[in-house]
Amino acid sequence: MTWRGTLPAACWEAREAPAIIPVEAESTSNGVFLATHTSIPILLRDRVDSAVGGTIVDEHNLRRAVEELPADQPIIPILGKSGTGKSHLIRWLRINLKPNDTTRLIFVPKHRMSLRGILELILEHATSERAAELRAKVAAASDAAADETTAQLRLRNELAVLVETRGADKGGTPEENDLRAFLASAEGLPALLGDPVFRRRLLADNGPIARLVREKLSGKGSEDKEDAFGFTAADLDLSVDDVSKAGVDAASVASALVSDAPLRDLAAKMLNEQLGPAVSEVFGIGGDDLKQLLVELRLDLHRQGLELLLLIEDFSIFQGIQGGLIDAITLLPTETLALCPMRVVMAVTTGYFVNQMPETVYTRTYKVFDLELPADKTAPFDPARFAARYLNAVRVGSQEIDKHRTGERPEPNHCLQCPVRDKCHQAFGEVEGVGLFPFSRTALDRAIRSQSKGDAFVARDVLTRVLRPVLHRDQTELDEGRFPSTGFESDFRTGALDILDNVEDQVRLRTPGDPALSERRVRMVRFWGPGHGPQNLHPTIHEAFAIPPLPDLITEQQPLPLQPPVQEPVRPLDGTQTPIVVDPPPPPLTPPPAHPSPAASKPPLVQAVDEWHKTGQLVQSHRNDLRKIVHTAVIGCLGLEDGFGGDSGDWVRGRAELAPSFDANTSIALDGSGLQTALISIDHRNVEDVRVLRALAWVNAKESWENVEQGDALQSLCVNKVQEWSDSVSASLLPAQGDDAELARLVHALLSVSRVLGIADSYKSDALSRVKALFARPSKLADPVQRPYARRLQDRFTSADPKADRNLLQRRLLRLTSYRQGTGKPLAIDLPRLVRAMRDDAAEAPWPEHVPEQIRKVADDIKKRTTMLDPVLDETRRLVPDVSDLGGDVAEVAHALNTLLSDLAVLGQSANSINPSALHDAVKSVKASDLKKVTDLREGLDAWPTLTADQRLRLMTLDEGPALRIRAWLDPALEAVNALEQKLQAGPASEAQREYDETLQRLVAGLETLSREVMDVAGPEGGA
Repeated sequence: MTWRGTLPAACWEAREAPAIIPVEAESTSNGVFLATHTSIPILLRDRVDSAVGGTIVDEHNLRRAVEELPADQPIIPILGKSGTGKSHLIRWLRINLKPNDTTRLIFVPKHRMSLRGILELILEHATSERAAELRAKVAAASDAAADETTAQLRLRNELAVLVETRGADKGGTPEENDLRAFLASAEGLPALLGDPVFRRRLLADNGPIARLVREKLSGKGSEDKEDAFGFTAADLDLSVDDVSKAGVDAASVASALVSDAPLRDLAAKMLNEQLGPAVSEVFGIGGDDLKQLLVELRLDLHRQGLELLLLIEDFSIFQGIQGGLIDAITLLPTETLALCPMRVVMAVTTGYFVNQMPETVYTRTYKVFDLELPADKTAPFDPARFAARYLNAVRVGSQEIDKHRTGERPEPNHCLQCPVRDKCHQAFGEVEGVGLFPFSRTALDRAIRSQSKGDAFVARDVLTRVLRPVLHRDQTELDEGRFPSTGFESDFRTGALDILDNVEDQVRLRTPGDPALSERRVRMVRFWGPGHGPQNLHPTIHEAFAIPPLPDLITEQQPLPLQPPVQEPVRPLDGTQTPIVVDPPPPPLTPPPAHPSPAASKPPLVQAVDEWHKTGQLVQSHRNDLRKIVHTAVIGCLGLEDGFGGDSGDWVRGRAELAPSFDANTSIALDGSGLQTALISIDHRNVEDVRVLRALAWVNAKESWENVEQGDALQSLCVNKVQEWSDSVSASLLPAQGDDAELARLVHALLSVSRVLGIADSYKSDALSRVKALFARPSKLADPVQRPYARRLQDRFTSADPKADRNLLQRRLLRLTSYRQGTGKPLAIDLPRLVRAMRDDAAEAPWPEHVPEQIRKVADDIKKRTTMLDPVLDETRRLVPDVSDLGGDVAEVAHALNTLLSDLAVLGQSANSINPSALHDAVKSVKASDLKKVTDLREGLDAWPTLTADQRLRLMTLDEGPALRIRAWLDPALEAVNALEQKLQAGPASEAQREYDETLQRLVAGLETLSREVMDVAGPEGGA
């Protein structure tokens, strides 16, 4: 059972839709045509050259104007854009003009009418001997050009010849004449037309030459535009690749055309000027032949006492021969030229008539009937009445319509026999007793709006894009309970974008567990529902679509007052009765409750989310703001730290060396290509995603869930979704468990750095000390003056710059091993994992593929720098004195030297250059342990080739203080000894002196040896 009892839910047969509403209107029978005909408003103007004024009339005024055409103004143009109904009016005239034995009517259809077919239509009515000759000529000419490829090549060649011989028109401005001369020269357009590179472009299937040839041989197809075929500036906007491959002359003119838009316009104009003569030459018959044919026919008909009526469904099909037609129809009878009266009604696009018709046509025009109403003209036109006639015709069926027309009866109203007529008309609406089901006025208006360009009503679009798709496609969907279908929504969604404009409204229309039903209910309310917001509609609409109403929603649409069916007046076959044009019906007596405007009181970001959900469009500033809101929510749930007790830090910085990171711009995708790779992907087609994003936008604007409508429910929804997002981010960002080759490489690289910095814990064997060494600050660095190379190496690792090598590896290490313990601070370290990574056998583990290249490079560079220490060795050797020949500790030797200096001073034998006080002060700085430290360091340097890398690093980072303190005393002590030696050798020796000499010699022997060693180590600058 359906809502119609035992009858199907749909009251028509799908197969009737294409029969009643075909792509080409001419293919329907007269009965169907009249059954679906509706008067549309027409603007009547008496002046051709005026775009203002005029009177709103109907097709009956057009018919009367045709019947009263004066002999000296025999032309009536029907103007309008494509699809506005010009052809429809021409056909209506054919049916409704009164038969007249004295009139010969020639109807030229716009589809499938070749050049030969047009001429033969005219020749059918000619009986003279001259007409027989013309028939033979037409047949021969058409047969000669029957091959499409040959015709294209000939037309191209003919255009080249005609442009070169006739294109240099001298009637323009001097500048235009110069340009024409250039384009008409052999190096201009003729070179372009003849170049093999541009041949493919000019002869392309969608190009003007191919289209024109196709039309002349086969006639226009339904897919062809009504505008005349011809060259446009776009056809001559050639690519750089084309230009670079063409011949010299063709490349030159093509380059000029590419860079000069006005020149392209002029070139297209020049080619179009020669289309007519070229067509005549290629097809063997042209405008002059057509003129002669029509003149001969008019002479023949005059002899018979007849007149000629020419109905042209599309004037542009005469492209190429239109000049002859215009000459023939504007030619008036004279005493010497006895022509029959000729009336012409032509459907022509407004642009073609205004821009391409010669002045003689204007002077011969009686009245202009225009289907494009200006903004200041209104007419009582009801689109629902227009649609209702087609709806009824499809229900009745083409055969039944033709049967009734044969009996000169109007088609029946199918609704009269429907068992649910009354409630159907109440719910869906009706026009003159014909129901609008499956549409309503609201649904029909929204569907038409979706297919309209601006506010114009284009009959063809309504028929082929609204009525036919629904009646043909959705009959089965309705019968099987799947209507409104996804196809219906896809076709017409732009007409109802402001209805149910937010995801929460759509959620309220859900039926749990039945997503298909929920989606159909949303479509039903969106297209058939009044106003805004979720609602139950008229019960009959729910019943007809098999969509049960929801108990928690109010029924906002009040029943329409039932109007008695109105039987449409029977229109006589002669069409004398003026058709009734009705205004749209008044609104319901009880208007539906008012809804606030969709944008009213909604924060901008909420409006942006609603628009994004409907259209997929989101401006970049709103996209960035929404990402930040999601980012903040997830960060709050994760509780990330930077490794030092901070609140975010490197977790949210999108640098490649810290990947993966959770950065708002790169980690959160709102549609687009990033949906597949982002840590958080939010799709405007995913209802749950959009609901959460919309709710977060609301609470961001209102600052509290208490201030958001349904805040409790939305908060719960957001908490769950944000936790889901957080889990996804955690899985990617936070450290995995188990051994990690990258962690091992990082640990050993940082230990090497700590050793370079002289951090003692890095040399200890216990794990806790070594972990401390990874982040410890060095207590003292090498002296930059005494050991510049060692200091420069250490400085690389102590910079405060986050990009410095040690800082970078420390942050990467913390990303792999740190986490919050609960919700508090400080940072916790996964110590067992770090200890495992510190095993010596893990130092050479291969790098995992996922590690960023920058991290690998930094670690590898550290390894290289900490193993290439020869410059440090040379630097240290120059610094450390050799004290192996000192003969005792420093204090003892210094005491003996001081005693000697004192005794010599008493004898007046001391050198003036010696400063005993300075020597005394210098030796006081030397610590008791300094000599052993220097001795050990010297021995380590001597054993350098046998040391490990870590042992070398330890030598490099030992304190240089002991060596510097000993050198501070030793250098002046050696100078004092040398000075004394020179002093004593210069004077006579006494017994006492000999005793001092012996003592001095023993001291000098030791000091000289030590001095030589020191000088060898220090070099030229060492003693400075």
